[in-house]
Amino acid sequence: MKTCLLVSALLLGACVSSGASWSASTWDGLVPQTIATQNYAFLAAPMAGQGFKLKLSIKTDGSFGVASAGPPTDDQLTEAAIVAAPDGCTFVSLERTPDGGAEADYDCS
Repeated sequence: MKTCLLVSALLLGACVSSGASWSASTWDGLVPQTIATQNYAFLAAPMAGQGFKLKLSIKTDGSFGVASAGPPTDDQLTEAAIVAAPDGCTFVSLERTPDGGAEADYDCS
């Protein structure tokens, strides 16, 4: 799995560094990634057809009780969104979703 993520990151890095700009197809081709913060792990995945956005969802493996930890704070979600930003993209904004996650918007120009 780590090899797959590394290869994907290298390929995307090559596209960005070669002067190619982000497109819908390159964005939709991003591999979902796990972003760990102090109390939560988030799954960050591209949102097809939504511009340069990632959906951040709380990732659980059955051993973590989200209810006992409470919902993540805006700061925790923002931290995860900033870490999840692909090379060449800058975090712009965050919008909370009813499922306890968020939609993060990026500038990739």
